[in-house]
Amino acid sequence: GEMTSHRRHDPVFSGMVGVVGASRGTGLQCVLYLAKKKIACRAIARNPAACEKAVCAALPPSLHKLVTYCKADVTDEKTLELAMSGCQGVIFAATATAGWTFFESKDTPPAVDFEGSVACATAAAGAGVPRFVLISSLAVTRPSNVMHMTRNSMMGRIMDWKLLGEQGVCKVYETLSKSSTSEMSITIIRPGLLTDAQPLGPGHLLVDTGDSLSGSMTRADLGALCCEALLHADSKGLVFEVVSGKQGGNYPVCKTYEQVFHSLKNGYIPVTGPNCLQTSGLRGLCGPQDASSSISCI
Repeated sequence: GEMTSHRRHDPVFSGMVGVVGASRGTGLQCVLYLAKKKIACRAIARNPAACEKAVCAALPPSLHKLVTYCKADVTDEKTLELAMSGCQGVIFAATATAGWTFFESKDTPPAVDFEGSVACATAAAGAGVPRFVLISSLAVTRPSNVMHMTRNSMMGRIMDWKLLGEQGVCKVYETLSKSSTSEMSITIIRPGLLTDAQPLGPGHLLVDTGDSLSGSMTRADLGALCCEALLHADSKGLVFEVVSGKQGGNYPVCKTYEQVFHSLKNGYIPVTGPNCLQTSGLRGLCGPQDASSSISCI
């Protein structure tokens, strides 16, 4: 069925959400948030047993039944369509843990952040998933940014591969929208540096477009934002950056996630940076842009 936008209180959501990279970090936070919202979740991971252990340790037993587990690997395309089958929404929260490597590894930025994200979007499109959320990184289009340079040097040019992942996922969306009657909408979220601190909630999120923000946020807040993006129609087609901070001034005061997405969709967000290569929508990302000239990651 159609995903419904909700107003202020718990959403009505009858479908299942697949979370790719559910064992740790933001992916795990997505699973926990969905379960607490009483939304059925499929935790997709290379090691489902370890994932289940982490989820069950963090959730009260009454919520365990809301989470099912699926073994799949983003670097193995044939495992993905089955993993996506039956999901209304999918969150891609996987990221490489190996950077520069001299040995054979499936966990590198080109394999996970680029090819893996595109393979998941392709599988989601094939499985009829209506909503796809991709976690990328702030500063992905700013090669001279400190976060960009640091992440790229430490993690095998991960920022470059993340930007290519964004563009590849958009191409999947474009191809599907031209060739099929099925509808899949995409949201791309670019967070700042991630911490394991306690969540602050939507009233402490600063959102912008044009890749000009700097800062950090908690994985729990990012997980909540990704899940809420699936529940609100205003998030469809958005590409935006997010960090934690004090709202007001250049940034709208948003008390709910609905207001966060509404402000982005309706252009209340100033595009302040000098490197505004993107608009808040997919058109800016999918335009004739040379991927080699603009780069980035988390």
